[in-house]
Amino acid sequence: MADASLAGKVIVSIVSALVRTSPVAWHLEYEVRNTEQTPIWLVVDESLVLRRDGQRIELSCARGKMTPGAQPFGYFDPKVVEVPPGGSVRRSVEIAWPARLSGLWNAEREVAPPPGEYEVSVRIGHGTTPKPQPPGLGESVEAPVLRWQKEAVSQPVRLKLPAYKAAPE
Repeated sequence: MADASLAGKVIVSIVSALVRTSPVAWHLEYEVRNTEQTPIWLVVDESLVLRRDGQRIELSCARGKMTPGAQPFGYFDPKVVEVPPGGSVRRSVEIAWPARLSGLWNAEREVAPPPGEYEVSVRIGHGTTPKPQPPGLGESVEAPVLRWQKEAVSQPVRLKLPAYKAAPE
């Protein structure tokens, strides 16, 4: 029997979390389940936003706010896949350490947390329509997406980050 408290939600679950030691990387597979009565459109852009707070790391596949001073070349809709009512989709994210990230979405272009144990979660973005409305006159290029997008985050899993070599300067 389905849990009634989960009905009408988008649920993210990490179904597999692997640590590779050479080269050091994390590979997470996650499932997005749509328990709503209508389809959702899951953001599947290739960009990754990494947020770290001590021993907690969030890997966000949602469209985030751009970093101050970032200059995109115009507006672009997020790439999405449809998830029907009651359906699910599996996706994966791999992050090699030290992590090289897009400066458009991340304050730091390279992240190298110290080896140790981390609580790791995955955030996703989704909309109730296939794409956001285009930006209005005088509106920032990110405003329509951030207005359209809803987010969900998984429960964290514990992952070890083995010792690794920092990237050469």
